[in-house]
Amino acid sequence: MKQHNFAAIVIDAQYSEQRIPRYKGNPLIEALPPSLDDYELADALTQKPQFEAEQRHWPIHERMQLVSGLSSFMLPLARHIELARTLDTLMRDGYVGREPRTLQHTLTLQKIYENQKAGRSFDSRLASTTPQLSTSLIGISGVGKSTTVERVLSMMPQVLYHAELGVWQIPYLHIETPHDGVSVKGLAHSILRKIDSLIPDANYYELYALRGKPSVETLMNHVARVMHIHCVGLLVVDEIQNLENARKDKQALMTLLVSASNELRVPIMFIGTNKARHILGLDFRQARRSAGKGCAYWDRLGRGIPEEPDEWDDFVRFLWPFQWTNNPVELTPHLSDVLYHYSQGIIDIAIKIFAACQWRAMLDGSETITAQLIDSVAKKELSMVMPMIAALRMNDLKALEAYDDIAPLGFDVMLRNAENQFLGKRLRAASTRPGDANFAPSVTAALTGLGIEQSRAEGVVADVESDGQAKNALEGVTLALKRFQAPTKVRIKQLEIRPETVYEPGDLRNALNLAKAEQTTVLEQLRRMGAVCDVGKVLPV
Repeated sequence: MKQHNFAAIVIDAQYSEQRIPRYKGNPLIEALPPSLDDYELADALTQKPQFEAEQRHWPIHERMQLVSGLSSFMLPLARHIELARTLDTLMRDGYVGREPRTLQHTLTLQKIYENQKAGRSFDSRLASTTPQLSTSLIGISGVGKSTTVERVLSMMPQVLYHAELGVWQIPYLHIETPHDGVSVKGLAHSILRKIDSLIPDANYYELYALRGKPSVETLMNHVARVMHIHCVGLLVVDEIQNLENARKDKQALMTLLVSASNELRVPIMFIGTNKARHILGLDFRQARRSAGKGCAYWDRLGRGIPEEPDEWDDFVRFLWPFQWTNNPVELTPHLSDVLYHYSQGIIDIAIKIFAACQWRAMLDGSETITAQLIDSVAKKELSMVMPMIAALRMNDLKALEAYDDIAPLGFDVMLRNAENQFLGKRLRAASTRPGDANFAPSVTAALTGLGIEQSRAEGVVADVESDGQAKNALEGVTLALKRFQAPTKVRIKQLEIRPETVYEPGDLRNALNLAKAEQTTVLEQLRRMGAVCDVGKVLPV
């Protein structure tokens, strides 16, 4: 590997003989890493925190940071493997016929030159006359579209250097559309700046964008030549729905992208939310173009039944063991249903609720995840996205469009919020000792804040203070909570004012609330909980 004075990592090309006939003898393809089978892809895409059971007994501040590791959690599902396979095929097929120092490579440069001399960029008629090498990935926010694409592309080198050819090959360019839309010039500038960050000592942006006042056509021809010289294998245009916010003709920009892709034979992947369907469907040609290699739609994870689990069931079973609370709980059908109820199968939201529940349980001393805790955390910590979740629950497509741009808080923000919520109480509690005038009021206030009745809290606090085991108010809260874990049930005000009763996990009465919330039948909910058998399998035919 050569050392260069810039940020990107450049790999010296090494070539592997290809078995597929159309790939043979092409150095751009021979230099790429070999394609992986499904098992190898699944292993490469899997992301999980390093977990040891003994970590559950570490100090709270360390365990909270361990929970933050769930931000990169990923369980490869069939959709992820399919996407990885599509990207790999697109890139390799796009390189067919584009070998450097060949007649076809020279003819493309000649065409770019002729376009520039004629004052035009690309021939839009090519959008319907050449092979389609592009695709689109559409879906609601939070299902992992961009994250998966980034992880798949990270398996490829950023830059490959072919010493014998004197060529710097860029296997992929990932461009994100600005929130306020983008113009043709803006897109050209983004591409040139991205290439400058990858190629040693490159200054294409200064050379072509800043010197003089080039026309749009001239600028795009410069971009085309730079992309062709550096053998860009795949152009990923992310957040394509932001084109809705463009001030000028967004249809012209889409036509330009399509035409450039065809003329240069550089595949494009469009990524966006549901709003992107309007962009990709501006006219028939663009709609067809975006589906060149299959237009994928990523919906929320689906739930199955015990006999036939679906994506959600696989996902939550893989996620659930990563509990750093002192008292981890087994996954039950009810806990799975409650988490699904508040996440609606959106991976990002489900992970954040799961993490926030652990933070809350650590900080309030309960150290365990319950259905009540999931309910409370979802409504408080992720209140901003709950309208979107409700729209998903009701399959309200119009409402979903209104919430399309809403994104939940990041992991770092949620962790800060959780810490700040209890930091003041913890600092005051750490300096308040038994016998101090503020000890009993401080501990009592903490317990009532958790929903415990005032009279019961005062009685238990008096017992804790008289025992003399607590060194400060913080330990007093912990010891008091342990007393409430006795067989006698604790009445909690928060639960008494809930409009619906939350039963213990596994209680079949949960089927009533779930059926009402999800507009299904009680029988269907009982079947999901494994409480109803298949009559057809029991009774003889």
